[in-house]
Amino acid sequence: MKHDDLMRRLADARPGHLDLDRPVDPEVRRTELQGVMRRIREPQAALVKRGRSRVGVRPAWSVALAGAAAVTAAALVVTTAGPPGEGPRPEAGAPAADFSESRILLAAASDVEKTEATSGAYWYQEKHTGSLRRVPGKGYTLDVRHESRTWLTKGTGTRDRRWTLHIDAGARPATQADKEAWRADGSPKRWDLTDYGQARRDLRRERNKPGRDDMPLTPRPEIVTWDGTGELAGDAPGGRADTVSAGAEINLTELQSLPVDPDRLRKRLEQIVDEQYNAPQHILQELLGQTAENLAVELPVSPQLRAAAYRVRASLPGVRDIGEVTDRSGRPGYAVEIKSLRPGAENKRRLILDKETGLPLSEEWYATSARDGHRPGELTGYTTFTAMRWTDQAPPFDKDFMADEPEHPNAETDVEPTDKR
Repeated sequence: MKHDDLMRRLADARPGHLDLDRPVDPEVRRTELQGVMRRIREPQAALVKRGRSRVGVRPAWSVALAGAAAVTAAALVVTTAGPPGEGPRPEAGAPAADFSESRILLAAASDVEKTEATSGAYWYQEKHTGSLRRVPGKGYTLDVRHESRTWLTKGTGTRDRRWTLHIDAGARPATQADKEAWRADGSPKRWDLTDYGQARRDLRRERNKPGRDDMPLTPRPEIVTWDGTGELAGDAPGGRADTVSAGAEINLTELQSLPVDPDRLRKRLEQIVDEQYNAPQHILQELLGQTAENLAVELPVSPQLRAAAYRVRASLPGVRDIGEVTDRSGRPGYAVEIKSLRPGAENKRRLILDKETGLPLSEEWYATSARDGHRPGELTGYTTFTAMRWTDQAPPFDKDFMADEPEHPNAETDVEPTDKR
């Protein structure tokens, strides 16, 4: 069957209750979710039989502020068996990407609407992140882990006040095979992850650029340890650098005025993105998706507005239903894959949502090419959301700091290269 014919049949089969301007029936959404799980399972099984592997992406992110190393990863467990259910089915073997909307996000919106609204002085989020990193010359991979804790509250005027604490949580062998190779290496508790040959080439290239002759000649080693260094950096309001999310900025006051109708919310977000960015249309569309996603998984919004943000994100291109998975921390959920709309961009990732509440559990990134020691399709990064709530407890610091500043108790002094090749 031709692709256009398949898409036309899918559109004709799409129930009217999935239109964004219709009232949402949670049971109908649940049935649709069960149906899409069943549809996803069968095409995936067919691909596995042909020996094809799913290609993912390499994350393009890092810890802001302190110039800290980017952090993340290890192996995700994906189960292809979704819950049973009925629903319209595509032709056998049709890829999940052919679905016109994300049924998983729509079902999550129904669940989110039933969560309880709370309040407090600060919106608090806690995330655990990790990076899969090869140890040069050793043949094994580490899961280099960090944590971030964020407090957000209203400020004066249009600018909110945000505190972000970054914590070095240490490193561990990423898999059982890596653990065995690590033991064979003498079970070290400190590693230098610097590729000195590549680092020197990068420095020379930077020094050749106009105005960059102040660049150092010797690479600074990237040292990670088993125990970590604890507090790595703190970003307080009005400091040297303020941590911000991707997409358009929306302050807490404006959040309260955003419409909960998905069509009206999308139009308002389009206006906000257009006002804040001067960019081509495909970039504006990308920013629209990021902004809707921030409302859904980051910001302190009402259950109704969070649900509307899910529905807006579901209506945009670049989202593909994956199915039932287990995240890095062992929690079961439903995953969608989100692909960048920018040509040539390498930032496919997965957003994993709680099966009962629809709230975010994790984000995960995958390699798209054989780079940095990863094979295409390998998980390279993850973020797990471990707390997201209102609190009256104030942040534990009031000014910016970095762990390598001499006055900080976690300052590291032994930063000489362990490999001078």
